[in-house]
Amino acid sequence: MKSKLAGDFRRDMAGVAVLALLVLAMGLWSGRSFYMSLLTYAAIYAIAAVGLQILFGFAGQISLSQAAFFGVGAYACALLAGRLPHLAALGASALIAGGFGWFVSRPLLKLTTNYLAMGTLAFGLICFIVFAQVRPLTGGLDPGILSMPTLTVFGMAIDSAPRMLWLVGATLCAVMLTTLGLAHSRIGRALRALNSSEVAAAGLGVDVVRYKVAAFTLSAILAGLAGALFAFAQGAFNASSFGVGLSIELLVMVVVGSLLTLWGALFGALFVTLLPALLEHFELYRLLVYGVMLTVVMVYMPEGLGRALMNALRSGWKQVVRK
Repeated sequence: MKSKLAGDFRRDMAGVAVLALLVLAMGLWSGRSFYMSLLTYAAIYAIAAVGLQILFGFAGQISLSQAAFFGVGAYACALLAGRLPHLAALGASALIAGGFGWFVSRPLLKLTTNYLAMGTLAFGLICFIVFAQVRPLTGGLDPGILSMPTLTVFGMAIDSAPRMLWLVGATLCAVMLTTLGLAHSRIGRALRALNSSEVAAAGLGVDVVRYKVAAFTLSAILAGLAGALFAFAQGAFNASSFGVGLSIELLVMVVVGSLLTLWGALFGALFVTLLPALLEHFELYRLLVYGVMLTVVMVYMPEGLGRALMNALRSGWKQVVRK
């Protein structure tokens, strides 16, 4: 058993190394900046989806408020970018979103199943209304009224699509490295025990409330970090970017990707973000084709797209080794 866990951990670390090389290669690719920007947004949403994967896929706590923490991170970064070094603003924004997550987790996590989903949905709606109505602070729904300075890291301006892709990709690699290590630790095993049965987990000595709050807070931190990166990548934004639709889209990324592995959040984010752009030539039939493809994935890949791809790669590698 220990050797299998060690093997899984080594494969995950190798996967992070491959991801880092892919990010480097895509940044060097001299293709259209539109596709680089699309990959950048896919990586940003993947960071937020990884947070939701920890909360929903591991701990079994469904949430429809991820867009609220995404928005908190974006607005916090917009307010701090002119006062702090930009890397510090990114980190502070993530922590502020995490603080909001910790504060609301106590009352929300007293709810279970469908009631928890409705409670987090209500919280997300409240936050969206605040974002839209508190115009002196957030700019409301006016287009592009809240603008960001050019992101600067260690004196280097991130003023091109390849540089932004590299920065967001490096952040995604760091997030994957950290969360995969967490998943293979005692904390990850405790979260999976919560998903199976909270009563059984409590009987085994797991502090149910503490771990649920920790999962919710970590999920909010990653959503806030993604929101802060989104603010810099977007340049100018308004409250319409943080509606409930974003929470549902992030949930679709996790479910389509796979609830069983953190890599599912990455594959799901790429699939959901890139597929509509690839279907742009279908014009009026784009939504229909998009829906059909989502249905095909859900029906024929019940464990998720990410799990299916990982199993296929693993089978192919075994065939190569046998030969």
